Amino acid sequence: MTAAIEITGVRIRRAMVPVRRVLNTRVGRFTRGPFLLIDLELRGGGVGRVLGFTFMPVGLKVVPILLEELVASVKGRKIGLADVPAVHDACQKALTHMGHEGVAQMALSMLDMALHDALAREAGVPLYKLLGGTNAPLPTYHSCGLGIAEPQDVAREAREMLAEHGGFTHMKLRMGRDSAAGEIAAYQAVRGAVGPDVMISCDFNQGLPSVSALETCRAIDGLGLAWIEEPVAYDDYDTQARLATKLATPIQIGENWWSWRVGKAAIETGACDYVMPDLLRIGGVTGWMRLARMAEACAVPFSSHLSPDYSAHVLAATPTRHWLEFMDWGQDLMQDPLLPVKGFTILRDAPGTGLDWNETAIAPCLVGG
Repeated sequence: MTAAIEITGVRIRRAMVPVRRVLNTRVGRFTRGPFLLIDLELRGGGVGRVLGFTFMPVGLKVVPILLEELVASVKGRKIGLADVPAVHDACQKALTHMGHEGVAQMALSMLDMALHDALAREAGVPLYKLLGGTNAPLPTYHSCGLGIAEPQDVAREAREMLAEHGGFTHMKLRMGRDSAAGEIAAYQAVRGAVGPDVMISCDFNQGLPSVSALETCRAIDGLGLAWIEEPVAYDDYDTQARLATKLATPIQIGENWWSWRVGKAAIETGACDYVMPDLLRIGGVTGWMRLARMAEACAVPFSSHLSPDYSAHVLAATPTRHWLEFMDWGQDLMQDPLLPVKGFTILRDAPGTGLDWNETAIAPCLVGG
């Protein structure tokens, strides 16, 4: 059993962080990332830390408002590990009139993550151990590039990425060009750059119209892709189910699910072959683990989306764990970030997630509310 913690407050800082490699996708061009640096403060001086990506800069303004409200609602209460699901559900109920998606769910997810980190730190164990996981090496794919660009440019990036962190066995290519021929040309350029043994997955970022999604996906179905990710709008489960039925390439979805219940429904309706929820949207650790149990019951492979330093811990406790997504966005804000080596990530035994702030790197990135 872990000791109970008592929350006394929260410190939230806002940062806009340059990315090392500009990324063009169907949902935008990423040159900087908006991050919240969250310190959940405990009686006795302990802390729970989260580096929270808000996807859009406006999130730096609106998410803290609700996060501070949620922290105030549990301030002074003794909370143990067994209490967190009830705290999660009570906070979600309190936000009912704000809805259970978007900003409200993101704030709840960050609180849940901070609580779990704090509990693991107080127990003096890494989070994955607190959750019953192991530190077996996690297969990790490179996702820090290969945006929508000319074939020669994605080929150059692919060669660069292949040489980083000792090499990778899997990398992700963004799709969403004007034609299937353009997608195939980009794939062939990457394949030529990395050779036959590196897995390539693709991500449309919800970019295909439902009426033409099957035609486009059939055109790339024979390429040997590891998966086709988010081909259509994230909640278009009818189209996703048709694609999953008619294509040989697995369909991967989940990063835009705002609840484990949504993921459960998608699995039950056959809308996917693989799932990859985002901790910052699914309801934090509580939402993730609820969906992980559902995925286990249905034998669905389960990967992560963003936040690799935190996601690695929950993935290590996921029965059907599949791939850890490596995104280096925001890692400069950390001391000693978790990095893959030769396509695998091995968790360390520091308490909690092991996150400590790199104040020197943080200072020039801070922005006002």
